[in-house]
Amino acid sequence: MGKQAKELYQMIARLIAYFSQNSALIARFGFVGIITFALNYFLVWLLYGVAVLDYRIAVSIAYIVAVVAHFLLNRAFTYKVQVSSILSHVSKYTGMLIFNYFITIIVTMCTVELYGLAPYWGVVFATIANAVSSFIVMKYFVFCNWRIQ
Repeated sequence: MGKQAKELYQMIARLIAYFSQNSALIARFGFVGIITFALNYFLVWLLYGVAVLDYRIAVSIAYIVAVVAHFLLNRAFTYKVQVSSILSHVSKYTGMLIFNYFITIIVTMCTVELYGLAPYWGVVFATIANAVSSFIVMKYFVFCNWRIQ
């Protein structure tokens, strides 16, 4: 086996071990993600499709509501933080939100303006990108001081 093949094998083995060790956490995170995505998508449909707001406004409002739900659900359910005060996590989470908001707007605008697809597809594509960044940032930065069960 060549050096590159061996390194690839070791990387795959580490990924499998990571997913195995964190399977319950990843499952809870995924469940919260599905709920948050459904809320976000519903609000975009309601505000853009029914209320006929500009898609950028609709996506922005839906994003704000969805991330509040995302924070509260992940804090309580995914990472099982037991402290009563949420202020210690808000600033870190806000930094992540700003980053993810720019991902959401850029991906949605590219989807609409460059590819001519409906804003709904932008929400889908942005959610995928945000899921990966959010899991990493929340586990290793936002909630890193708390014991994850």
